[in-house]
Order: sequence, then structure tokens, then C-alpha cells
Amino acid sequence: MYSNILTSLALLVATPSASPPPELANALRSEIEAMRRSYDVSGLAVSVVEDDHVILSEGFGRFEDGPATEDSRCGLFSATKALSAFTLASLVEDGAIDLDAPLGELLEESPDIWRGIPLWRLYNHTSGLAMIVNREAFGDIVEDPEAGNAEIYEIVRDLPLDFEPGAHSRYQQSGYAVAEMIAEARLGLTWPVLMDQHLTGPAGATHTVQEALASGAKSVPMISSAGGYLTTASDMARIFQALNAGDIAERAFLADLLSDPRYVQDGYGLGVILQDVAGERTVGHRGGGARANLRYAPDAGLGVMACTDQVGNRELTIHVADMVMRALLTGQAPRPHIASLLYDSEDRSAQVLVSLFEQEWHDPDTRYGFDGAEAVINAMGYDRLEAAPDEARTLFALNASTYPDSANVWDSLADAQLALGEDAAALVSMQRALSLQPGNPYFQGRVAEHAPD
Repeated sequence: MYSNILTSLALLVATPSASPPPELANALRSEIEAMRRSYDVSGLAVSVVEDDHVILSEGFGRFEDGPATEDSRCGLFSATKALSAFTLASLVEDGAIDLDAPLGELLEESPDIWRGIPLWRLYNHTSGLAMIVNREAFGDIVEDPEAGNAEIYEIVRDLPLDFEPGAHSRYQQSGYAVAEMIAEARLGLTWPVLMDQHLTGPAGATHTVQEALASGAKSVPMISSAGGYLTTASDMARIFQALNAGDIAERAFLADLLSDPRYVQDGYGLGVILQDVAGERTVGHRGGGARANLRYAPDAGLGVMACTDQVGNRELTIHVADMVMRALLTGQAPRPHIASLLYDSEDRSAQVLVSLFEQEWHDPDTRYGFDGAEAVINAMGYDRLEAAPDEARTLFALNASTYPDSANVWDSLADAQLALGEDAAALVSMQRALSLQPGNPYFQGRVAEHAPD
């Protein structure tokens, strides 16, 4: 039955027209609302744009301050980096920023160990600059309305590198603070002003602002390129339209720059997470513990943003954006995440959940998507571990049989086996995890701790 429904909806998605048919918006709307309820998330705002057409720009449910609408503001958190990446592409295209310039040329008093680091390494977290957010002094900078990037620079410049530039990709914010300082010194404008001139202004996204500056909590920018922006579904629709129209940067230039392998390490580029969806390159970012998620497919002209103000959201924004993007790229009917089915049956036994999952997993006509299902099952297992370790073991065993090449599933299974007193079985699971990641010091330590003398 579902295959027939899928075929008819796929025709709606794939049929050429001046604008997407209303049936497509209705199909997406129905699945998004069903997922919101299954995930027990009170409110959600979503933007979906194809070329210059706004397919969806609306709210679902309620935010803390009232009904969720297309004009409800929500935080982007670290997804702000995607907006900064679009802004950066515009600046590079205009010749205002040279990504390959070394910090020794860009900073008048650059520390010697920084001098050879190219600017682009500040954006993709490979510079090795010391982390700032885990230092006590950072709290004082946050609380001081007049303290910003300069104060961060004064701290990190005297610290040793965390690693040799390019040796690792380690998520941190100090590089963004330094990059903002460089942009302001070179161009004479703060990053929020540059973003307004190169992105939100041309898009007409007047409600997309840096929260700390807009509220008066800060008088100067502090890592504003890395987080802290507020937006709305309607504003994000305008930004996607502006990107598609080439009003921010020429689309092919932006696509090639943000996915340029020279600037990508471990799937992370110039402020964006790269992801292949249905054979299409997409760029974007998530933030705030998945309270916001933004994905853009520049070649196809597709943009999706989902945001919520609920902290415990079970990654609804991630799964919604993935569902929508796949439906539009493949021409298939939208497939909700398998988590929807599992969450709807959450009060049932682990064995029932396993049966439901396996039935859909093996059904070629399943209506569900499974990307990231391993993490969903893992979280549900840990939810039960303390009160019902046998139930947790059943769910972890499902993960181990479904994803046998994942070291993490075997490590989780070992936790349940230990809780049940199955020490020998737990050791076997730990050894399996170590065999999959032999260089992992955590797995090495676990095996050593539990191996017989």
C-alpha cells in the first residue's frame, strides 16, 4: 500500500511546474507534524525552499513564548557558522579576504608559532590554537559587556598550540575569535556588520540578528561568527532564495569554495559540515544540541532549516531536515525517520521495539528512513539501562546485529552485560570494540581493566 502512496506523491515532487504543487507542501507538512508529536517536541519552525519558491515557511506547535509561526525567533547557536560561511564566500569572491594568507601577515604581533598558519585553518578547526571556552577566564569575558574577541586573543596568544596545525580537526571557538579580529582590522567593520552587508541585508532577513548585541548584553562582538544568532523561518527562506539567486555569491563559486577539498578535514569545511545526500553535495551546520539545523544543496538550489526552543528534542531538527532534503532530491515521498515509529511505541517492551524495527528494516516498501538509527536505538537503550538492564541489552544487541562494524554498539552492549553481571560476555564485546578501533585508548583501557589477571 505504501508503495502506491509513495509513487503518487513522487509524481507530485517530480512534476515540473512554475512552482511546487500544494500537494507537496501538504505531504511535507503532514509528516513534519507527525514527527513533532512522535518526538514529543512542543514547537518547531521549518523553512523549505527550492530555487525561488518557498515550499514551506511556518511553525508547528508552540514555543515557550507562544504559538510557533514563520516569524517566531529561534536560536541558531553553532548553526550560525553556516551563515558565516555564506558571508565568507561573498567576501572571498569580492577579493576582500585571502584565505591562504598566513597569520604572520594578517596579525601585526602574531605569535611565532602562529605565523605560518593560513587563515582558512581558523574556520575548519585545524589551526591548533588553544581552546578558550574551557578556561576560567572565558567566563569573565562572557559576563563583561565590553569584553570580546580582543580579550580572547590576549589569552590564547600566550598559550601553546593544542596540536600541530593540520594534524587534527578539533572543534573550538578561539579560531573564530581571531578570524573576526583579522576581518575587522583589515576591513574596518565588525563581523555582524559584514554579515549584514553581505548576507542578511541583501536577503532582506531583517529579523536575523546577533542576540547578545541586539539585546545589549554585549557592546562589542564576541565570537559572533561562530554562534549566537537568532532567525525565523521566514528569514531563512529569504536567505535561501538570495543564495539561489546568486545575490550573496555566485552559486557555483560558493558551492566549490565550501566543498573545496583543500579546506576540508574530517568532513568539516569553512564553517560547514559537508554531507552527501542522495548523491548531492550539501553544506550546513547544526547547533544548540540539535535545537537548530540548516542544510543547503547549492547545485540543486534546495535549502532546509528547522529549529526548536526545546533542549530535549531527540534530534528532531536533524531528522526533519534530512527527510525533507531527501524527498526533494530524489523525487520520492517524504520518509519519516524510523525513530517516529519507535518513539510512538516507547512504552512497549524492548522486544516489541526490536520486532517493529526489524520488520521495517527488511521491508523494501518501508515508509521510514534509517540514517542515524544506530544513535536512536543506543539512546533508547541507555534510557533503560539503570532500571531495566535486560531491556537495554536487548536494544544494544539489536544495534550490534544491525551495525556490527560500529565499535560503539559493542561498547554499549558491554555496559548492559556488565550491569547484568555477565562479565565474560562483556569482555568479549569490549574486545570486539577494540578490534574495530585498535588505536582507541578508551577501548584499550576497558579491555585491560576487565581482562582476567
